[in-house]
Amino acid sequence: MNILYLGTAAAEGVPALFCQCDTCRQAQARGGKDLRMRSSVLIDERLMVDVSPDLLCARHRFGLDLARVRDIVITHAHMDHFAREALSMFAPGFAHIQDRRTLRLFGTAHTRRVWEEYLTAAVMKEPDLGQYIEFYTVKPFDVFEAGGMTVTALPAVHSCPQSVIYAFEQDGKRFLYANDTGLFPQETWAWLEAQRDRPFDAVSLDSTMGLPDSKYTGHMTLKQNVYTRETMIQNGSATENTAFLCHHFSHNGRILHRELEALMGPQGFDIAYDGLTLTL
Repeated sequence: MNILYLGTAAAEGVPALFCQCDTCRQAQARGGKDLRMRSSVLIDERLMVDVSPDLLCARHRFGLDLARVRDIVITHAHMDHFAREALSMFAPGFAHIQDRRTLRLFGTAHTRRVWEEYLTAAVMKEPDLGQYIEFYTVKPFDVFEAGGMTVTALPAVHSCPQSVIYAFEQDGKRFLYANDTGLFPQETWAWLEAQRDRPFDAVSLDSTMGLPDSKYTGHMTLKQNVYTRETMIQNGSATENTAFLCHHFSHNGRILHRELEALMGPQGFDIAYDGLTLTL
């Protein structure tokens, strides 16, 4: 399983689009790993998680052939994770694809409603778009096949209705992709505890809130990342050999890449960045 991080920022990006805060100024001056597009990952070049508003930039930067993507799973309907307009570019006329087939989207019922609302507007421009993109509704704890992998949807805690996170399994390798959630709800913890005989090889956690203590429940702080790792190791859903990654960063977290490495490395975390490839 090869996982490419196309973007690693929260909704506003880093540096944030219109921001002049010290964190954004420093990120701009440093460049490199401190420049972050909105979050999405590509697995084995054929399965994508979320549709970032920066997907075209990622295609250019990383030399991607996105016509190879067969399936897209959507965590939730917020604009930085479900840039519906980008999917119009899959239609004939915009995309000349040699092996033309239906693109499959997977998401919850709320995400489907948001998609269908867009289709109603999009038919003014692309009346046949719905013929080329098919939406499959999933709910928490559904297990389905996408991109040649077994995928499980799990409940998240986030401000968007029916947000989920996903577990991926292929050839005995397991990856938990868990951004845009606060501390996991009890039913997700219960599911993870049931995985004690099949621990994850890698876990990617939401780190949006960064350094400040926060009472907001829809994203994690770095302290909560550490708690989540410790709890997963204790309940057997992860081991000391599991790769844990901090992911989905906001300038409001007030910490940049090399400081993240210095702080979180000793806690057992790697720091995701745009273009990172994780091979399991």
